[in-house]
Amino acid sequence: MDRNFEEEIVLSGIPAAPGITFGEAFVVYADEMPISSEPIDPSKVKGEIERFEAALNRTREELADLHRALAAEMGEEHAKILDSHIMMLGDELMKEETLETVRNENVNAAYAFSRIIDRTLKAFDKMEDQYLRERSEDIRDVRKRVIRNYFGQKSEGLADIKRKAIIVAHNLTPSDTVGFKKKFVLGFVSDTGGSTSHAAIIARSLGIPAVVGLGDFSSRVRPFDRLIVDGLSGQVILHPKPETEELYRKARDRFHEMEKELLKIKDYPAVTLDGRTIELSGNIETADEVQEVIDHGARGIGLFRTEYFFITRGTLPGEEEQYRYYQNVIRRMAPDPVLFRTLDVGGDKLAAWVEDNVEANPFMGWRGIRFTLSRKDILRTQLRAMYRAAAHGRARIMFPMVSIVDEVRQALAICAEVREDLKRERYQFGEKVEIGIMIETPSAVAMADTLAREVDFFSIGSNDLIQYALAVDRGNSRISYLYNPLHPAILRLIDDTVRAAHKNNIWVGICGEMVADARVRGALLLIGLGLDEFSANAYLIPEIKKIIRSITYDETRALVKKALKKSTASEVAALLNAFIEDKRPELMEFIPRGPV
Repeated sequence: MDRNFEEEIVLSGIPAAPGITFGEAFVVYADEMPISSEPIDPSKVKGEIERFEAALNRTREELADLHRALAAEMGEEHAKILDSHIMMLGDELMKEETLETVRNENVNAAYAFSRIIDRTLKAFDKMEDQYLRERSEDIRDVRKRVIRNYFGQKSEGLADIKRKAIIVAHNLTPSDTVGFKKKFVLGFVSDTGGSTSHAAIIARSLGIPAVVGLGDFSSRVRPFDRLIVDGLSGQVILHPKPETEELYRKARDRFHEMEKELLKIKDYPAVTLDGRTIELSGNIETADEVQEVIDHGARGIGLFRTEYFFITRGTLPGEEEQYRYYQNVIRRMAPDPVLFRTLDVGGDKLAAWVEDNVEANPFMGWRGIRFTLSRKDILRTQLRAMYRAAAHGRARIMFPMVSIVDEVRQALAICAEVREDLKRERYQFGEKVEIGIMIETPSAVAMADTLAREVDFFSIGSNDLIQYALAVDRGNSRISYLYNPLHPAILRLIDDTVRAAHKNNIWVGICGEMVADARVRGALLLIGLGLDEFSANAYLIPEIKKIIRSITYDETRALVKKALKKSTASEVAALLNAFIEDKRPELMEFIPRGPV
């Protein structure tokens, strides 16, 4: 069939990295080797074991080389992603189970190994947490590499790409992307993944548009098929018509022009037309992202997700390693503050070094501050490193997943102990570190007046607050339509939180994705609700600053007063749309929509 006459197909996925790009597809095929389950002769068992151990050794060497290449290409923090792959290869239990299966059942080692991995994958795929489900792709990547080496096949990634193209894959692992030349990669598209998948993290780091979570898209695309990738709306167009391309070209040009215009104000203060100043900070997961935050005009780090430093490795980082890592970020951001969230793992979001991690209802389980209070050794080590790092600039510390006052008091007591220990041991440390908590459970909102008397600040984690308040797992496609940051119930919870904070003379910020999810409408509401600080992904900071500088605090307060009386999210959205169209039409460009 002549491709000029193929039907245009529009698919919607998850926007993972902003931007619009055009190009031909470079398809990365999932080339799993066929594995026979036929029994082998008992005399070959010894040879099978030797062959499997050799495959493990070759894979370890291969991953070590990839680690070095990824560190050189993208920085040491992104290279740490491969630590979990390397750690899996050192799992003695997995190795022994494979060898026992070979000995007892007289099957080839590739089949035995794959069967054991399948059992692990089934457990991962049942987990509710999006982050951990995405980590199952790491396990698949390791299996693919071991089996390739078992069969003696050369593993090929994207390093050989020699033409400008959009990468299309079922999944993109870090090892897939090692060695490719950025100048040839126009965008990423993958069947699986979410906002925390490796493809999304790498795309955002490199400034490449990406859409993930497209289902079976890779099976429908052939090499050299024409694509449009819209990382703003999450749409991908296969076989676009000429008129569609023209519309998207105009949309891309508008986006680039808007980016240039927005960056012109990056060093201006985030202040409303009637003089209310809002602290505008950036969210980061790794130290490599600090420069992006600075380049986009943030005045500090409002959420440093420190768990990334823990989860991407097979062992716990020690105090000195954490101290060097944290103080590097503080020095680079000085004199602006860095807000560290203490280790936010637990339940179904656990690191390799956590034992006894199976729970029936992990979202309501052993996570956040509950986990760290039960592992005070880990918490004390992290706090010591943070306090020591605070000697080099401004630091804030925040505890996640608080649901009762007792948790806060225990955590504050440990902070006091750590300060006393550091003083006695004659370490330099930050003595004026603000201590705060995340407000992300309905019980924390209900007790906000009491909690506000215990801490220096609140930071609203809108992702979990919305999920818990509306009883919606946003990873569940059947009910994801219920997950809406404009719901009046969410606005009332935030309003209650802000009022309690200000009544007790503490500041309150937001570090969840509410601004990213609701864009201009979310920003208008949060300004009117009286928040003192916003923290968002770096690329959103100039846009938020533009919105803040385009309105008055008084008019957003009037908007919020009306919004709090609405019954549905759609009514709130209609109210905001009418205000923007009537009073601030220049802000319409920040409402995500298709090309026009």
